[in-house]
Amino acid sequence: MVLRVTNMTEKELCLSLCEVYGTPGDEIEIAKKAQDILSQYMKTEIDTLGNVIAKFNEGGKTKIVLEAHMDRVGLVVRGIDEKGFLLIDKVGGTDTRTLVGANVVVFGSEKLPGVICSTPPHLMKKGDEDLPIDVTKLAIDIGYSKEKAEQLVKIGDRAIIDSKGVNLLGDRISSPALDDRCGMASVIIAVENVIKKLKNVELTVVFSTQEEVGGSGAKTAAFNIDADYAICVDVGFASDLLCDRTQTIDLEKGASIGISPVLDRTFMLELKEVAKKNGIPFQHDVMSAQTGTNADNICNSKGGVKTALLSIPLRNMHTPVEVISIRDIKLTSDLISAFILEKEEQQNA
Repeated sequence: MVLRVTNMTEKELCLSLCEVYGTPGDEIEIAKKAQDILSQYMKTEIDTLGNVIAKFNEGGKTKIVLEAHMDRVGLVVRGIDEKGFLLIDKVGGTDTRTLVGANVVVFGSEKLPGVICSTPPHLMKKGDEDLPIDVTKLAIDIGYSKEKAEQLVKIGDRAIIDSKGVNLLGDRISSPALDDRCGMASVIIAVENVIKKLKNVELTVVFSTQEEVGGSGAKTAAFNIDADYAICVDVGFASDLLCDRTQTIDLEKGASIGISPVLDRTFMLELKEVAKKNGIPFQHDVMSAQTGTNADNICNSKGGVKTALLSIPLRNMHTPVEVISIRDIKLTSDLISAFILEKEEQQNA
């Protein structure tokens, strides 16, 4: 399907969102792109913490919030040593196993190419080559002396692994930042599906900041929105050859509907019934406590919000080669759309 406003297919939309920079606390580029898209459908603003807030049909009888986070994991410069190497740490849960020998982009006074140093095993002490990777022992080489590096890079500047999105076989894609740009894509598609059909539902979209470091963006955004329902869209661990299948979900079988003590049980059951009624495949993801997503921050905001979690299956989380199926984005947007239109019909009855 080609989306009317973006003039892109679902796959093109998702990959285009992944191309944009935006680590936790520094999401301005992806926020501007998201605002440009949503402003063609809805009234939008960027709030104090950088969240993109978009509203349609304010004053509607039923208030629904759709949330996905904009930030992606990355790196931060914590120092420059005497030889010009940039000392680094993680921003969010970057998988350190993917860092050694990687190409990176450093966002200094300009975008700078670099590589993360890799000590050859020949030069390591015996046994050290098998030790876990400590990111604070790694460094980025941008090719400059200390004096030149300090002119272009400051402590606190961010960096990301320089990896492009690729098309895999079938409808699968691989890209950094699919967590959670694929969730953003599913929300945008759902908005396009329903926006012209709403008269009684007030629809709010929150593309939030800082999820990868605790979720401050979603917490504050939800406080300012009195919603009846909130659907958080994030990613879930997809099965592969090495995973425990009881702790994962499958690609191409639709979003998982979260089951957790912090999520509203009646809302979860309602989503399942809507999915069955409309023939939309879905899966389950059972969590014994909190979800580890922005659902934890939204459900107890202000006086409390009925909150549900939809997770898009994703492999290789927090690496430059995250993998999803476009079919799962479509099925997730279908379920969101069906729920919104169900609430619209209930108000019309």
